Amino acid sequence: RNNITEVAYNVQSTVDAKHCLPIDYQVTNHNDSKAMGAMIRRSKTILRTTTFTALFDKGYHTGSELEIAQKLKIKTLVAIPGPASGAPDPNYNIQHFIYDPEQDHYTCPANQLLKTNGKYYTNHRGKSNESKFKQYKTKACKGCPVRELCTTAKNGRILARNSYAPVYEKNKRNIEAEPELYRRRQAIVEHPFGTIKRQWGFDHILSKKGMKRASADVGFIFIAYNLRRIMNLMGEKVWKKLGKSVYACFLLLLNRYKSILKLTDFFKCGSHGFRFIL
Repeated sequence: RNNITEVAYNVQSTVDAKHCLPIDYQVTNHNDSKAMGAMIRRSKTILRTTTFTALFDKGYHTGSELEIAQKLKIKTLVAIPGPASGAPDPNYNIQHFIYDPEQDHYTCPANQLLKTNGKYYTNHRGKSNESKFKQYKTKACKGCPVRELCTTAKNGRILARNSYAPVYEKNKRNIEAEPELYRRRQAIVEHPFGTIKRQWGFDHILSKKGMKRASADVGFIFIAYNLRRIMNLMGEKVWKKLGKSVYACFLLLLNRYKSILKLTDFFKCGSHGFRFIL
């Protein structure tokens, strides 16, 4: 993450918005930037639909991952990171330059056209986050009266347009159309993690024997969380009624196979749930 390295696994989770129930998780040894596509595919398989909306924080704002979600026709809202660098005057930041997709050029706040030679350049060549971009510039920068407000570069202002710009722009439109919807993200996905890490004290796991065992540890924690959460949602009366029904079913099974199992009182149902007699 930036220039920080942590010795840790990274847990991805998908949480239902209605009841704050985790419906999926995955333990990985990658950061968030390349995780969104896989989690959305898994959610589509679990839910058997593409009509849901997925909310992610800015750590997931990656063009290739947004492209996967949009190709699956799943509405996705990912928080947009701030620009890596800004103009001396914020009024000349890149969001104030207007792009014309038909003519493939930008119009700057001073009403000058920035054009491209059409050539794609490669960023992070050979790495997993490799991307391509085109450059846009204008000779009008040399004599522009507001140049000092726009750029301090010797050769004037140069804009880079990533090949994933269309998917970024679609995500931006989604965010702008439903800002209140995105604000719900933290209350949804952080709800289980807040309980598990702060109230239960599971801010780390003890397994040191590989990702498979670490995944099993995390799975048990999520199972425990979901059972507690479902009990709270159902209420004590409904849970007790369900418990009695399950108990009655077990009694029928035990009576049927009593001669085979040779069990007389395997367990009892008390006011706090099932108590097993060993």
